[in-house]
Amino acid sequence: MSVRLMAPHGHALSATFHLTHNCNLRCVYCYTGDKLGAGMSTETAGRAVDFALSEARRSKSTLLEVVFFGGEPLLKRDLLVGIMDQVIAQRGGLETSFKMSTNGLLLDDELLAELIRRRVFISVSIDGRPETQDTQRIDARGMGTSGRIERIIPKLLEANPCTNVTCVITPSSACRLDESVEWLYDAGFRYISTALDHGAVWTESSLTDLDAAYRRLSRWYVGKMSAGRKLYLSCFDERIRSWTRGSPSAMERCLLGVRQFSIAPSGSSTRAFSSCGDDDPTFVLGDVFSGFDDRKREQLLSCVEAEKDECAGCVLKPRCSSWCACVNWQSTGRIDRASPLVCAHERSLIPVADGIANELWDKRNRRFIDKFYDSAFPVLGFLEDMIVRDS
Repeated sequence: MSVRLMAPHGHALSATFHLTHNCNLRCVYCYTGDKLGAGMSTETAGRAVDFALSEARRSKSTLLEVVFFGGEPLLKRDLLVGIMDQVIAQRGGLETSFKMSTNGLLLDDELLAELIRRRVFISVSIDGRPETQDTQRIDARGMGTSGRIERIIPKLLEANPCTNVTCVITPSSACRLDESVEWLYDAGFRYISTALDHGAVWTESSLTDLDAAYRRLSRWYVGKMSAGRKLYLSCFDERIRSWTRGSPSAMERCLLGVRQFSIAPSGSSTRAFSSCGDDDPTFVLGDVFSGFDDRKREQLLSCVEAEKDECAGCVLKPRCSSWCACVNWQSTGRIDRASPLVCAHERSLIPVADGIANELWDKRNRRFIDKFYDSAFPVLGFLEDMIVRDS
């Protein structure tokens, strides 16, 4: 294996397990493909664990991050728990962590206890206000899900106050983004990620709606920070961090199939994309039984890493997410072309985030300075949350 195809020393290796393509929801923006009933077999899961551990050791990674994705991973509850236990039993001296992305509807007290015992970091997908949730995140019968998820939120946050919530922004919900984020905060979430629906058709009007919502949300955010409230809001925090700590493209790129790879239910080790629904041969990089095809991995990585003509001369390039192959593929159908949607979105959002940063810096806001200039802040914040939970 060439040095280029090894996760850089000191970095984590992330292996995403797609336990099933099936799901109990039919979200209007879903990008993970058909909801097929077939899931990962026990045999394939066992081999996938062996493969992930082997790759982590081979690449001299300091951490193996095991991520569960779907479909809905909790439809394969027993398999999920079994995979974690196998990783724990076989990891030896390798540091490991577990993450899971879920719609949350299948969580119960017993399962939450199982997940917390194994220190699983849960990211739950909720789109905010009931009206938005019931429009965008419907079940297989076409029914809304807000009432059901609202009953689960208190238990989830009691189990882990650091639970992340992901809110998807669509063209139709863009005008209400500020209201949805405020609703999630009022529900108790302090770690809120927003994600653009890159597969949708965005018009000038819907982008204008989103820009206005960001500006309203910025005033709310400044108010919370000024009051010393704890809050992570990805749309602002990540853009501010791209200035205070350097380009995300230098720090956080998955390096297609190098730092991150996905394992489909069939056992194929596919692209670093979460949407590996049909084992598209274009992006299959090998399988868990025979290993990676390093030649193909090198070709895909070279394609992704190549300079994009459309980004030439842009002053925002070091802070932009145009490097993300997953986003570019969802938006344009290509991994070597920057998404025009990403370009328009970043040009709108970065100035808003910079305005927030300048205002809080001028006020020498303590929460702002700690969050963006103290490297120990994430750890200290987590410990604070755990102490509050256990007290």
